Amino acid sequence: MQFEKVTKPHRTYQEVLKQINHLIIEEKLRPGDRLTSEREMAGELGVSRTTLREAIRTMEFLGWVEIKPGEGTFIRNTRLNEVISPLALALSLEPTRMEELWETRIALEVECAGLAAMRANEADLKQISQALDDIKANLHDLDAYAQADVRFHYLIAQASQNSMINRLLQTFVVHILELIKKAGPLRFSHDIGGLSTLQEHISIYEAIAGRDADLARALMRKHLEESRDEG
Repeated sequence: MQFEKVTKPHRTYQEVLKQINHLIIEEKLRPGDRLTSEREMAGELGVSRTTLREAIRTMEFLGWVEIKPGEGTFIRNTRLNEVISPLALALSLEPTRMEELWETRIALEVECAGLAAMRANEADLKQISQALDDIKANLHDLDAYAQADVRFHYLIAQASQNSMINRLLQTFVVHILELIKKAGPLRFSHDIGGLSTLQEHISIYEAIAGRDADLARALMRKHLEESRDEG
């Protein structure tokens, strides 16, 4: 592989994701390619195997890789179009303006919630519900909570059945994870046990499952704007 040592220990798994993203965009990793062994990759990157597993789990639910038991981890057919690829590369290489990222995230995810309310099938709703269960189970573990939270939002984007929006969100999922981790402690300091934040997620899911697109959009906007204000 062509990895570099990760030099930012406070967010190492995000740095691993960025490097994988670069290699996919630059077509140095292609669909069907098998990643090297966990031990070899961790050594090349200079990270722990636990950190590497966290990055690979994130890549799996984003659809970047497929894990085949007994065979290894393989790059999926995730080639982005000519518009999306430069955007992904720019977001990974340049410092992201947080306010602009929040504005973009709100614009995309509010519409995703409305579309999901109109288009989600039973399998979509089941996956979103499972992600909601993961959020409930990890309210006292910020890292695990952030993973469950971003998965919840990503599955709503998938349920929108809009592949362009879905791909746009994929390009800056690493930065969204950073937003969640930054806002999390502040939100929870004003929200004992994270119960209000949890209820926001539950309400969004119920609006989507209830096929109320307007309510789903309104609740998603309120949830994201309050998260931005806390961050």
